[in-house]
Amino acid sequence: MTEFPSRDITGKCEGECKNIVLEADEKRQKEINASSVEYDGSSPSVPWAKDRSEAPGFLGGHV
Repeated sequence: MTEFPSRDITGKCEGECKNIVLEADEKRQKEINASSVEYDGSSPSVPWAKDRSEAPGFLGGHV
């Protein structure tokens, strides 16, 4: 690439410039806020999740 778009150098946009990542984030957040799921905050920390030395399934269940 010998030339960079001027918006990458100056920050000024010519033509159609959209921030599709931000728009998608905002759309998804609106969908989450409109859902009926209640959020009470973070879940409690579990000590066995901090160490990865145990084999998968050591607490039981399927691997």
